[in-house]
Amino acid sequence: MTTHGPYPQPTGGIKATLTGGNTVGATLREREPRADGYRHLDTPALIRRLLDLNANTYLYCIWDCAGDYDDLVDEFMPAAAAAGIDVIPYIVPPTETSDYGRASRPYRLDYVAWAKAFAELAVKYPNFKAWAIDDFEVGNNASLFTPEYMREFLAAAAAISPELRFYTCAYFGMATNAEFLDKYGEFVDGIIYPFLDGPYENTTIAGSLARSMDEILALTDPRGLELIPLIYTGRFLDAPLHATPEYCTATLTTTAEYVAAGKIPGVVSYGTQLDDGPAPTVENKAMYGNGRLALVNSRARAAAGSTASATQRVPVDPRLSRYEVSFWYHRWFLANGIEPGRYQLEMLIDDTVVWTMDLYEQRWPVWTNGDGMEGPVDVTKYVAGRNEVELTFRLHVLQETAGQMIDVGVDHVESIGLGVRNGGFEENSDWILRGSGPVFAVYDHYLRDRSARIFAAISRVYAGR
Repeated sequence: MTTHGPYPQPTGGIKATLTGGNTVGATLREREPRADGYRHLDTPALIRRLLDLNANTYLYCIWDCAGDYDDLVDEFMPAAAAAGIDVIPYIVPPTETSDYGRASRPYRLDYVAWAKAFAELAVKYPNFKAWAIDDFEVGNNASLFTPEYMREFLAAAAAISPELRFYTCAYFGMATNAEFLDKYGEFVDGIIYPFLDGPYENTTIAGSLARSMDEILALTDPRGLELIPLIYTGRFLDAPLHATPEYCTATLTTTAEYVAAGKIPGVVSYGTQLDDGPAPTVENKAMYGNGRLALVNSRARAAAGSTASATQRVPVDPRLSRYEVSFWYHRWFLANGIEPGRYQLEMLIDDTVVWTMDLYEQRWPVWTNGDGMEGPVDVTKYVAGRNEVELTFRLHVLQETAGQMIDVGVDHVESIGLGVRNGGFEENSDWILRGSGPVFAVYDHYLRDRSARIFAAISRVYAGR
């Protein structure tokens, strides 16, 4: 096991941020290229934004640009030291190394050279606290990170800077795997755990964070390993929906409570947008306005019978002789291989299914009104003579599924004879949302200033407000 002891935490614990692959606006670069042909890191601007964020630690990702390491050595380390910001460089394994694109340069896959270079920086700068390598066990990475090789490069670092700490990234499946932790526990001081709703792989459900951390801590604490959760505050490419300000506030508040209780040393906000740019317009999936109902299944395994639904109790106008419900829906298949009979969209009156659509069969990539040949649904026989009924829209998993992500939008719900409220889903009200396992229902609202709201939310939590 490691012998470095507890992380030398700054006041209030680690409050960090990290850019990453295909995140939007998370890296600040100079407008014009320098003589070497690269747009270098805008160190003064980045330091200002980190201070605005109330971050005390920066996980410096060396991946995007060939000049990133030189910028770290020549400009960022001294500037961060002057600003009181700790630094943890983050480099990538073979699976994220390209000959012509992104790679951790200049040493690429020579982790002995990286270890020596980082140790020398740690000797020079007391705010150089640790370094990390991403994803030991993704793809064939484990074939490189053998015990013998890890002892070699960590010994090279320890010979120069004995107290330099080292971490790796472990998703939920690995973080809760005793074999994985035993395999690498000798070499790492802890794991950086990207939180994705436990095993369910989304950045929407915040309520499972404490339970997920407790499950991991039950394994890491006895092994003397630290747990540093990473919260997606930008975008995770495999998540059905992007994080919201409310999600970021909830998750970071939970981690702050765990820091205060001495359970974890701190937290990392990942992909936090620093450039104040607007949210991409493609993120607005509403038919009209900025809101829709989203019925979603992630890549995780969902049992047959799992559902996500939105229900509203509505009054029935007794004066009419005919009643109908009109609604529009759009489905996005976010994975290949969706078969017939896998997912069904349903409308219910009380507990009776009155309309269905196999989402494999409806292939038009547009908003559709009911069945394309049907339009609004006549519900007269289900509501006539009633004072009120429950109206429900439901995504139903008909067969067990895994790796087959889907996002179904419902919008513009209108009715003849039923008093439907918030049919455009523009407000977080009126509907009761339910889900099970990885299948969930949520109000999905496009926020043009989402990045600014998330930045402000992180800043407030990091400031302890």
